[in-house]
Amino acid sequence: MKRTLSYVGATIAIGAMLTQTTVTGAIAQESTDEAVGVTAQLIEEVAPSIGSPSLPILDQTGDSLAVGATTAPVNSAGEISIAGGTDPLIVQLPNEANVGAAQVAEDGTIVYPAEDGSAVDVAAQIVDEDKLRLQTVISSPADPHEFTYELGGGYLPIEAGDGTFWVYRFNDAGSVDLFRIHDAWARDARGAEVDTHFEIDGNKLIQVVDAPSDAAYPLVADPTWEWYSAAYGAGFNKAETRNLANAGAVTGFCALLPGPFGAACGVLGAQWFLQASLAAQANGCIFIAVVPAPLAIRYESANCY
Repeated sequence: MKRTLSYVGATIAIGAMLTQTTVTGAIAQESTDEAVGVTAQLIEEVAPSIGSPSLPILDQTGDSLAVGATTAPVNSAGEISIAGGTDPLIVQLPNEANVGAAQVAEDGTIVYPAEDGSAVDVAAQIVDEDKLRLQTVISSPADPHEFTYELGGGYLPIEAGDGTFWVYRFNDAGSVDLFRIHDAWARDARGAEVDTHFEIDGNKLIQVVDAPSDAAYPLVADPTWEWYSAAYGAGFNKAETRNLANAGAVTGFCALLPGPFGAACGVLGAQWFLQASLAAQANGCIFIAVVPAPLAIRYESANCY
């Protein structure tokens, strides 16, 4: 049986605290924009803290604002790159928000103001080099309430058996690089919680905000992504995957798994068994993890033979 130990680590969070500056030179220069200042104050009042953001520096290309190896684009059409794992996680700004070029807040928050009739701002906040939070600010009930984050770099979103959301990819060594997406949250201008949840569509993570009729606008919505440095799992080749799928029942399936998987399989075995069966039907392989989350993923690696 082929075992793969995976050690991964990285963080994304979608949200922000802001006041504005303009990107001019190596470090953004503070500017005055009353509208962005109002947005900054709103987010500061309602957003959960994830730590102090770092002041980004304009990279050598002039196209990105960087804190270590994590970057956010100067042009809103660019992409965010979050350090972690063997390759960075790429996240596109939500296409439902029509925003302009980046402006950097006094506290280091990168702000993409709404433009051309849009009323949704987007802001990025890099914390501790490997954590990024992206935040949308919804000005009225008529504005978009769903935001699509398209992933690149070979990463895909997945919901674990315990209801948590993750982003993963298999690297060339056959190990899994794993980012956690913290629970979705949204709050109105009074700080009241607003119903929100994630959905998955291929390589896209979608946040849906379901605001009540009495919500106080603007709303602030934010998913938080985090790179984990100690993920453990086992990859099973095609023959092993078929054996698992042919166990006939969940109890037999769990009995075939190595010892570390036993306790988790007692709770999540039905889901894992289903995923193994689907992988076997496609002549593929299954990867099962218990740390940091119970995951069953279609295994795409040179070790799938």
